[in-house]
Amino acid sequence: MSNVEHAQSKTRDSAQSLAPLYIANLVCSMGMMGFVALAGPLAVVLGLDAWQIGLSATAGGLGWVLSARAWGRAADRLGRKPVLVSGLAGFAAGYFALCLAAQAGAAWGLGALMTLAGLVAARFLAGLFYAALPAAGAALIADRYAAEARAGAMGRLGAAQAAGLLFGPAFVAVTAGPSPVLPLFLLSAIPIAALAFLLMRLPRDSRTGGDVVPPLPLSDKRLLRPVLTAFAAMIAIGIGQIVVGFVALDRLGLSGPDATRIAALALFAVGVALVVAQIIVARLGWQPPRLIATGGAISAVGFLCAAAAPNAATLILAYAVAGFGAGWVMPAISAAAANAVQGDEQGRAAGAVSTAIGIGAMVGPLVGGSLYSLAVILPLLCAAAAMAAAAFAGLERSK
Repeated sequence: MSNVEHAQSKTRDSAQSLAPLYIANLVCSMGMMGFVALAGPLAVVLGLDAWQIGLSATAGGLGWVLSARAWGRAADRLGRKPVLVSGLAGFAAGYFALCLAAQAGAAWGLGALMTLAGLVAARFLAGLFYAALPAAGAALIADRYAAEARAGAMGRLGAAQAAGLLFGPAFVAVTAGPSPVLPLFLLSAIPIAALAFLLMRLPRDSRTGGDVVPPLPLSDKRLLRPVLTAFAAMIAIGIGQIVVGFVALDRLGLSGPDATRIAALALFAVGVALVVAQIIVARLGWQPPRLIATGGAISAVGFLCAAAAPNAATLILAYAVAGFGAGWVMPAISAAAANAVQGDEQGRAAGAVSTAIGIGAMVGPLVGGSLYSLAVILPLLCAAAAMAAAAFAGLERSK
């Protein structure tokens, strides 16, 4: 067997052995997006305002941000599989608690404020444990793949997460009934099945515990560029998600139901574009700086086109372009961070990038909402500028 054939065989074996990791990320992403798809109906049934149900969603992001770096350190000290198992088990428990809180509010007579407190606590718990998956998952991929192949492997992980953006709302649509709580309970069963598969099929790595490892600061010179790039990219993505419905209402002049439909179609197009882009990334074999520069430029053009979109079809297409570019950027950022550090620092590096992503995901909607109050076009221009900055960072590194 030639060296090339041996490398290809090793890559195929690695991809097969990581199937439980990809499935775990898929089902968790399904659960998170399924809740988002049910947010409106749940708010009506539970007697909550839109901002209150939004607060529960934000709690998940806060849990992610607070725990991501700790999970990364644990992955370096205890091993990747124990952290992945713990994260998935905790996510399943948090999601089931979310179901119980919703059921208590809808059918068991729990008051609105107590229901909200239950939803916020459960979402925080789910986000706290969900953060273990990208941190330990990226470190596991870095262990299994050489530096030149990591971007493609990260692309497969990103494709699994992006597929959850599509399958979560689709699952909700198929299982929807008289009560919006039923799809939540059904979604809560899927991570349990994924946990059993992860336990049985994911090989254990060599780490079995050891001394406490020091954290890598977000300002570490080796990680500063990937961390800042991740933050900028997620701000752009968060802005795009939060303002699309308002753009359909105010700029395109659509009615409420039509604006909701167009916003949903635009976000669906983003999900499809993300999956397609990350499948392409997995096959290209490009290095992270080139992927970031190219993807950031494509995404910036998409956001600029969205800002100038004269009709609904153009808006949807522009969002697809922006999502396609983002699908090149995000896995490349994780690969760039992995390539910048040593083998025993992979978990902490992944945790640092994951923290930056979580902070960007929280800041982006706030920035988008604030700028939108000044002018309709400003948020999308800001998103384009943030993606252009990410592209420039990749271009600078590739020189």
